[in-house]
Amino acid sequence: MSKVIGITMGDPCGVGPEVVLKAISLLPPGYEPLVIGSGEVLQRTAEGLGLKPDWKERVKVLDLANFDPGKTSLREPNPEAGRASLEYVLKGIELALKGEIGALVTGPISKEALHLAGYPYPGHTEILKEKTGAPRVTMMMVVGDFRVSFVTIHVPLKEVPRLLSPERVLATIKLTHNGLKEWFHVERPRIGVCALNPHAGEGGCFGSEEGEVILPAIRAAQEAGINCSGPIPADVACHKAHEGELEVVVALYHDQGTIAIKLLGFFSGVNLTLGLPIVRTSPTHGTAFDIAGKGLAQPGSMLEAIKLAARLKVGGRG
Repeated sequence: MSKVIGITMGDPCGVGPEVVLKAISLLPPGYEPLVIGSGEVLQRTAEGLGLKPDWKERVKVLDLANFDPGKTSLREPNPEAGRASLEYVLKGIELALKGEIGALVTGPISKEALHLAGYPYPGHTEILKEKTGAPRVTMMMVVGDFRVSFVTIHVPLKEVPRLLSPERVLATIKLTHNGLKEWFHVERPRIGVCALNPHAGEGGCFGSEEGEVILPAIRAAQEAGINCSGPIPADVACHKAHEGELEVVVALYHDQGTIAIKLLGFFSGVNLTLGLPIVRTSPTHGTAFDIAGKGLAQPGSMLEAIKLAARLKVGGRG
């Protein structure tokens, strides 16, 4: 297994190039990062940050030469940047599947820019699932020992109840269980499954999804030997995980889990995709067009994503 960690630059018009360069500068010795992106954009970013010319000696770049920063403006989504950012991801997936990199860390991309370029993907997770041929994937966010995985991700909130089914909830529980065993070496992880409705439905007073959808999935998981409990109100589940009573929380929709992650580690959270044949992590923030090019972006989340990718590469597969 290669020791090289591939890092896609992200949207060239966002903060991706900046946080990548900043994070790599903070890495301790022993890491072998390879940035997949635009050499010209990285050069301009390095100059804007006031980096010394020797930054190139510490940052190995695979330059796809697919984006001209002189033809587009920073700090806004545009189709050329969307196309380029997708090509960085596709190249990273290709290298990871070939074993030429040991793990893939993806910089933030713009869903709007992707759509402007004609690509309908909601985000990285869906791209990775399609291009690796993984039958099922799920997103897990990590801050230290606090972890949340998700049954649904990038969907409108009004669609969540319709998308939930015992089969889908059970599949997420299984992916979460297997991910904790394989990547984090927790032999029998304690999994708390969130309820959908306030107070876990209060015996059906506030909704029926707990009894009709979530509980059957939990019982099926328990019958398969998985140590899970619920449905638990999301606020209680997150508290239990924070206190060390659970190894992971299974959230039913995006903000149900991300609020706790961002509260605990806004600048240090990491996104990990479970179910892939490769290791993939990313920072938990987006392109932040409003501060792109200003040197204000915090690199902590990208730094932790690189460190976790390297650890999982060695600890999980190597």
